[in-house]
Amino acid sequence: MNTIHISYDLLEDDHLLKVLRQHSGHFVLLSDQKVASLYAEPFLAFMDAEELPCESVTFSGGEKSKNRRVKEEIEDALFEKKYGRDTLLIAMGGGVVTDIGGFVAATYCRGIPYLSIPTTLLGMVDASIGGKTGVNVKYGKNLIGAIHSPEAIFMDLSMLSTLPDQEMLSGSAEVIKYGLIADKAILSMLRENLTPWKQRDLDLLKKVVKECARIKKKVVNHDLKESGERRILNFGHTIGHAIEALEEYSFSHGEAIAIGMVVEGLIAMKMGQLDEKDFDDLYELVQLMGFPLTLSSRVTTEKMMETMQLDKKGEKGEIRFVILHGLGHVNSYKGAYCTPVDQNLLDEALGWMVAECVK
Repeated sequence: MNTIHISYDLLEDDHLLKVLRQHSGHFVLLSDQKVASLYAEPFLAFMDAEELPCESVTFSGGEKSKNRRVKEEIEDALFEKKYGRDTLLIAMGGGVVTDIGGFVAATYCRGIPYLSIPTTLLGMVDASIGGKTGVNVKYGKNLIGAIHSPEAIFMDLSMLSTLPDQEMLSGSAEVIKYGLIADKAILSMLRENLTPWKQRDLDLLKKVVKECARIKKKVVNHDLKESGERRILNFGHTIGHAIEALEEYSFSHGEAIAIGMVVEGLIAMKMGQLDEKDFDDLYELVQLMGFPLTLSSRVTTEKMMETMQLDKKGEKGEIRFVILHGLGHVNSYKGAYCTPVDQNLLDEALGWMVAECVK
């Protein structure tokens, strides 16, 4: 599993230079246009000063750019520069950049090394860790991809100061997820420090990011290929990914996952796996954090069922969910960590979501 370095200034991190100097080939910085406008110039100047010349490749940001066409354009840009397997790709950006950058690295010249430099909270606590890479297609999210881990991950917490509020909120959904599936102390920490969290207190951020990264790294080390325990990281994502697809990715990932966690928490409660008070606490924290919890009329029970049929956790045409077993724990269900749900119960939960959230 890749090494994770957390700092307050990436370019002052000696570990970065050490990793870079291990490579004698080409360097390519991949980022979206927004991240490039903020960080590309100082990073490229740093590389030049260290006599490690680096080219920059950019693309339009956002979930809608996470597709096969953009991946192909990035690969063509590398081929036009005549870069080969000795190339080190440096993916700097949010989850879209690290996902598509990792996928490019997994397949370009049958595989090249890469570094991940997440610039968003979502990227730091989730997307950059674990080697999952991929793109979206019209049939659903992340359905084409590969598992290809970066050589190292570098997190510069100061980058979160430039993050738009919506993106900070999006990452907060994944933080809540870790508390729900593995360590309910995270939930207490957020609840007791809502104001410092929203103000982006660096010490609090470091503590939370470090704990979330520890949890994900531990889970991934146990199950790299996602055949069992790693599936717990998908709590809230069966519902959430379907919402993202139906809303045509106009939602942030975290906004969709927040609703997904509430609905999947409701399913756990209806199955007798989660106390009503624990469900109420979950729902309240999501609201206190500021998630809008609203959906358009595109989202219906019938369309949700149709979209969830393509979820990667499903087996034999059966939709499966990560089911909480109290706060901080997950139902193992025969070691698969994905549980089939009675259709009537699922219809009830989706009906509640539509009635509660569709405006």
